[in-house]
Amino acid sequence: MNFTWRAAGLNYLQASNIAARALRRVLVAEKRAEAAKRDVMGIKVAKWTSSKAPETVEIPVLQTKEQIVSSQ
Repeated sequence: MNFTWRAAGLNYLQASNIAARALRRVLVAEKRAEAAKRDVMGIKVAKWTSSKAPETVEIPVLQTKEQIVSSQ
């Protein structure tokens, strides 16, 4: 099976990110706001020692360049 995105030198994640970005740009304003809410990512990190989980440390929310520009 020959994928166009692979022939263009992209991996699956890069191709799906490009497709998602293109889709978000053409959405109606109402739907665009809903999609932007789902675009926020969070990461939690916990280092286990002696088979016990310590307090979790929360890393600040990641934002895309588009989110930073639109919030200014």
